[in-house]
Amino acid sequence: NYLKIYLWQGVSLVLNFLSMFVVIPYLTSDSTTYGIYSVCISFSIFLAYADLGFMGAGQKYAAEYFAKRDKESEIKVIGFTNFILLVFLLLFSVGFFVLSLKPEFLVKGINTPNQYSIASSLLLILAVFTPTTLLQRLLQMIFGIRMEDFIIQRTNIIGSVLKILSVLWFFREGKYDIVGYFLFTQIVNFIAALITLFIAQKRYNYNFKDLFRSIHFNKAVFDKTKGLAFASLFITVSWILYYELDSVAIGKFLGANQVAIYAIGLTVLTFFRSILGILFSPFNIRFNHFVGNGDESALKSFYLQIVTILAPVVVFPIITIAILARPIVLTWVGVDYVASVSVIQFLVFCNIFAFITYPTNFMLVAKEKQKILYFVNTLLPFVFWIGIVLTISSLGVNSFAVFKLVAFVVSAFVLYKLMIDYLKLNILDSIKKIFLPMLFPVLFLILATFSIR
Repeated sequence: NYLKIYLWQGVSLVLNFLSMFVVIPYLTSDSTTYGIYSVCISFSIFLAYADLGFMGAGQKYAAEYFAKRDKESEIKVIGFTNFILLVFLLLFSVGFFVLSLKPEFLVKGINTPNQYSIASSLLLILAVFTPTTLLQRLLQMIFGIRMEDFIIQRTNIIGSVLKILSVLWFFREGKYDIVGYFLFTQIVNFIAALITLFIAQKRYNYNFKDLFRSIHFNKAVFDKTKGLAFASLFITVSWILYYELDSVAIGKFLGANQVAIYAIGLTVLTFFRSILGILFSPFNIRFNHFVGNGDESALKSFYLQIVTILAPVVVFPIITIAILARPIVLTWVGVDYVASVSVIQFLVFCNIFAFITYPTNFMLVAKEKQKILYFVNTLLPFVFWIGIVLTISSLGVNSFAVFKLVAFVVSAFVLYKLMIDYLKLNILDSIKKIFLPMLFPVLFLILATFSIR
């Protein structure tokens, strides 16, 4: 199923790539409105963290139960974790509704009634469609633990095509309807989730009556998942502080125009995160399968193979994009966003060691190394925000990009040490196995890319 996952997620990735280069230029044609849109939509990212860490913990245990063919326990875990998600999604929905009444609390620089109306409408749409997240996460668990989440991608691909084509209607000559575009995308997401739910019922003969009856508090499941869930919650808070508050803080202290400058770099970073999510996501489930079956030697072998094989897949495109950032920005969104070049270069390098950080985090979660998870994820926001406080007056918006990279590099070195200790490698052996094979290709890539820049 790895090949099927990569095939359909690859098609989805191509569509996301097209979307980035087709949709973003339309959105950025009004930089102030785009900045308001970026701030408002950045809050939708918080919906991914509304489960307080229980979804991640639940998926681990549900995957182990699936490996053991214990479907009853699987349903109980999925039902309980989605109950936690539902409670907090309802709270978020209320919060978005309140903000829609007073959007000036969220965005600095709303100067016209039209901009006020746009910000208010975007937040109201978020409030109404927040429950869609419950269906999406429920389906991700059901398909994901079976390593068949490529089925979700097939449905989402159709939705992505509709979203891309819709820009020709919402942003045609003389019309800039960013609210209508966002409402349409949310409707498409909801319909896609309903279709996928029907597919799951038919494909697995899944008993959704039992599942929906299981969406309540379950003390036995809570006791089993709470340790890892609270660690995941801490990780969630850490990643919100590190990854998701940039646009909010910039919008509050530097204004909507600076949000627009930063959002271009953040779009590239998000795109790479999507690629890396596709690349590494199937392996997360396999780590849990190995742990569920108690196969430690297979886990170590699998772990090392992932790191060594995927290292160049991660490193080569990141170096290329960083060197070619200026011509990409000028061609993509124009000279008004030339200040985004340095932002892109710093942000894109935040993923340079992803071939180590992703699988090592998978290992720590699968092995329930909670204390280590606490330590590693304390470093990220601490280094990030201390750096910003010290340098925002001199570096401006660039301070967010610079210290996002600094924080990531610090945590990457910690995870690298944990990795070689677990695999029982010394530093020299790890360099020979992982980094040395990339040396000459990387040098050639740098020279070739500079020569065509």
